[in-house]
Amino acid sequence: MAKDSDTLIAALAAELTPVRPMRRRTGLGWLAAAVLATLAVTALWFGIRADLMAGAAPPLVPLASGLWLLLGLATASSAIALGTPEVGRRSSGWRWTLAMAALLPAGALLTILLNAPDGRIPSGTVEWACVGDALALSLVTAVPLILWLRRAAPVSPERAGALVGIASGSIGIFAFSLHCPIDGFAHLGLGHSVPVVIAALVGRLLLPRFLRW
Repeated sequence: MAKDSDTLIAALAAELTPVRPMRRRTGLGWLAAAVLATLAVTALWFGIRADLMAGAAPPLVPLASGLWLLLGLATASSAIALGTPEVGRRSSGWRWTLAMAALLPAGALLTILLNAPDGRIPSGTVEWACVGDALALSLVTAVPLILWLRRAAPVSPERAGALVGIASGSIGIFAFSLHCPIDGFAHLGLGHSVPVVIAALVGRLLLPRFLRW
């Protein structure tokens, strides 16, 4: 019996092939490449705002863009960490970044309610062409993150999917905001949050099935 067990173990071991370990720094490298690729596509396909290139853009434009970039990097890093868990390491810092970025749409909505007597959102606040272009750019980040997490098989596919959605949507709107010519607070705060919300919902509802083995 022992001999049969040894033979079985030896046969199983002979079929094993070495697998390269998943390293967090490799995932972060993929993320950096995705961000640079998104910026390159934005610059080549859409173009960057002239006043932003000249350093003369309204202060709210780089501020809002920077918040979306921070949220994208924080959530993407947390998603990568779900694929490379380590004892004692927490990846909950993205929640604080999300709360900070949420001040943009919350402030924009409050401004609209205070200034609009009928409480209606002004036309042009949400430009659906802007939303579509930002979501298209978000795919440049979403694809490598999905491939990374699919190899890693995270313990919580639902959380990983939501993080991928938030990250890709945030980086997508960050890049597109460098082109977007609209300066209004309502559009920058509320309109630019729409693709992030859509991407987050898609990530949470659809991606988990693709992140399981």
